Amino acid sequence: MATELAKSGDERGADAIRGLVPTTSSGAIATPDKALAVVPNFSGETLTRSARVPVDRETSAPLATVLLPKALPATSPILSPALTSAVQSWIAEWGRAAELRTVGIEPAHTCVLFGDPGTGKTDLALWIAGQLGLPVILARLDGLMSSFLGTTSRNIGNLFAFANRHRAILVLDEFDAIAKLRDDPNEVGEIKRVVNTLLQNLDERADKGLTIGITNHPQLLDPAVWRRFELQIQLPKPDLQTRASIAERYAQPLRFTRGQLKLVASILEGASGAEILDVVRSLKKSWILEGSNVCFANRLQNVISTHAARVPAHVVATVNAPMRDFACMLHERYAFTLIELSEVFGVNRTTISRWVS
Repeated sequence: MATELAKSGDERGADAIRGLVPTTSSGAIATPDKALAVVPNFSGETLTRSARVPVDRETSAPLATVLLPKALPATSPILSPALTSAVQSWIAEWGRAAELRTVGIEPAHTCVLFGDPGTGKTDLALWIAGQLGLPVILARLDGLMSSFLGTTSRNIGNLFAFANRHRAILVLDEFDAIAKLRDDPNEVGEIKRVVNTLLQNLDERADKGLTIGITNHPQLLDPAVWRRFELQIQLPKPDLQTRASIAERYAQPLRFTRGQLKLVASILEGASGAEILDVVRSLKKSWILEGSNVCFANRLQNVISTHAARVPAHVVATVNAPMRDFACMLHERYAFTLIELSEVFGVNRTTISRWVS
């Protein structure tokens, strides 16, 4: 936002935005230790556990789940520095909304999170709500769909009416289930009417509360839907350093060495955070079932055989090769040091040096 203001010539506004976001000495956004002291000031009722969530008239199934602030995740997701900055900037906007308004700027009310499955979009949305101290109304939009004519539009209207009546963040998961391209020749007129209903409700909610949309399939979203969201944040597959950080967190209370974390991160290139979790869980099971004396490379070989679809085929072949060939691949392709290889293979550096020479 600061960049956009500067380009338009509003340096005062740009400086005000830059001053909102706390940074560390390295320039990274500082993560708050607790939720904001000032909850965004929206009108409406306080959302409590006893609130009556609207239901589908035909099936009686609830249209949403209510999550109160105490039920929201307190630990921040592990994100790349750039993504962390983007998320923290939005949180900072609401933490200092009054200052923003002095220069005629309103904090962003809407955001869409998009990316591949397993990249942590829903977890991030819930964590953001926790940082803002607001409850969440979580709705899976595929659950609002109905084969009965007119029922889907009515469900959308009832959901938004419920959200607008309370001070809460509305999180719309599986957003692409409804927000499909209106000019798709394969969609019937009912879906087009449903999309129009969704657009109208998003417009009406604009100044009543925060809305976060979540989708795995951004290409299915109607351009008109994209325009309703002020922020559009992509969650990509984690890079090498982020994969290592994810593995380190999930490994707790076990402590992997730097070389062991680098190995997990390297062979899981292209994996999502959820897939990394699955592999690390298997490694922890191995630690208990096989004992701590098994070298990490052998342990990982056994685990990869049950997670082969998560690892590139050429890496699976190399992981299952003789130890010397495996070590050479790590040294040449991923720049493993002798110390890191020693940690992975459980042999001294003299042996490792002989292997890779």
